[in-house]
Amino acid sequence: MTDEFIAGWIDTLLDGRGAPPAMARVLEVLRTAPQEAAFATVKAMAAAAHVNIATVTRTAQFLGFTGWPAFIIEYRGHYLAGLRADSMLAPAGEVGASGPREVVLGDISTLQGMAEGLDEDAYSRAAARIRSARRTVVLATGTYLAPAEVLAHNGQLLGYDLELPHGPSSAQLNAVRKLGEGDVVIAFTVWKTAEIVLRLARFARERGAALVVFADRSTEAARLAEVVVTVPSESSRYLPSTIPAVAAVQAVLTVLADLDREHVEAHLREADELWRSMGIVEP
Repeated sequence: MTDEFIAGWIDTLLDGRGAPPAMARVLEVLRTAPQEAAFATVKAMAAAAHVNIATVTRTAQFLGFTGWPAFIIEYRGHYLAGLRADSMLAPAGEVGASGPREVVLGDISTLQGMAEGLDEDAYSRAAARIRSARRTVVLATGTYLAPAEVLAHNGQLLGYDLELPHGPSSAQLNAVRKLGEGDVVIAFTVWKTAEIVLRLARFARERGAALVVFADRSTEAARLAEVVVTVPSESSRYLPSTIPAVAAVQAVLTVLADLDREHVEAHLREADELWRSMGIVEP
């Protein structure tokens, strides 16, 4: 089922265009071997398709991407989204082979690849949107509530109105229905996301709110968004990694803080004084 899903996505990108023979070999690997291709370096893909590295790069560009790093994040996101929840999120290996050190090294490698294809303008535009918003609602479900919580909590510390509604879908709905022109919704659509996030993102756009999306592929919410921050979600075993999403959130918050340092520093000083005076943190 995953192979058919990936092949259909590739065909959508091609939009009826034929590819030169060398590129066609790359496309064939992408269509028929997604488990291997999703985690392949540009060098490994070149070897699998019996082409040179430049051909792999040109194939990614032919499909509408700036290069292999940008393409593989999107491709991998589609591959992972098509797996069952009980499937491993990386090529199979021995049980226990992915110990703690390998998991950490895997995240380091993923972050390095993420940095290579980073769209700094998207981070700047996301931060600018938060700064100019009257209020911002953050939407996430499941695993990606964690980076969403980091964004909302630290954004509040910096002095901005960010709300992450917890609890049932009705709580998310109540938060979004208060929004309109001048407001922002930030949606996390990474790996498997509850349908309510997409529906509320669509509703917010209809109400005039801007939409910023953290995504690992071209989700419907991402296609509706004004700004998309692309984050990988792969992991060495079983569960998706939240580390890249947290890193992306931290980067957006850093850009946000730099946009108005006086405002941010004043709010951080106030928070620090309140923590001490109310005994919330240890002296």
